[in-house]
Amino acid sequence: MVSILLRPAGPALRNQLLETNLPKATYACLIATYAVLSQYSVSIRPSDPNSVIRPLISALLVATPLVAQQAPPADSGNTGAPRWSFGLAAELGRPTGDFKQNVSNAGGAQAHLRVRLDHDGIVSLRVQAGWLNYGNESKRTCLATTPGCRVEVSVNTVNGILFVGVGPELAYQVGKLRAYGHGLVGASRFATVSTIGGGILPDLVAGDENFGDGGFAWSTGAGLQLPISRRIVLDLGVAYQGHGEREYLTKGGIADNVDGSLVFAPKRSTANLFAFRFGVSSSLPWSKSRPKS
Repeated sequence: MVSILLRPAGPALRNQLLETNLPKATYACLIATYAVLSQYSVSIRPSDPNSVIRPLISALLVATPLVAQQAPPADSGNTGAPRWSFGLAAELGRPTGDFKQNVSNAGGAQAHLRVRLDHDGIVSLRVQAGWLNYGNESKRTCLATTPGCRVEVSVNTVNGILFVGVGPELAYQVGKLRAYGHGLVGASRFATVSTIGGGILPDLVAGDENFGDGGFAWSTGAGLQLPISRRIVLDLGVAYQGHGEREYLTKGGIADNVDGSLVFAPKRSTANLFAFRFGVSSSLPWSKSRPKS
């Protein structure tokens, strides 16, 4: 266990949240997530933690009043949180700090599994994995060195970030609206993969990793869920991913020599980012919702 740079700013952050007149549910989720991350080795740059938390507050301030106005009373048929749920989401990454100087936006997908741990659906365990593509390029080349190049293929090179994390998720139900916050710890890998064909997601069968750098990673985030059917909910959220200092390639960072060898031009910097997600979550077939209170 090591110390955390966020702790000295705790009282100031709590006061700032109170001044914004956040709903109690949203306030509880943000403070709880902050407390969870305070137990891990988390360092945010710049040192002002409000620069990381403020976008989360802003997103919830915009979305919560719009959805909460539609929420019926708690006894209007809401069956509570399911025991097991699985979600998929499209994700947009926005680099910060030094990483922003080398990379623009990133796009990809995320999946998560959530297990409710208590009767009221306040505490859950969240397991999450995602891939963000921050650059790709392709070129035509011969499949073999046969005369006349009888078979020409497209070689696609993808620069991306794989993140896997696990941690607690804390939530509060207001009618049909579910506000939540989570803190995750895990690992990430910045990888440049070349494949035959391919697209945003690399083809792991006909491909090879040219360059990579992995290590510890963490994430904190918040979101809102609103049911659109009996088992499916709309899931909107934003998270901050901390990857620390990494070495990675950008577009044009890999070149081929005539002898078949490769030349790399890696960048090195802190590589943190915000990830905005839009997706759906569904209870699993064997999952049971908690009884209505």
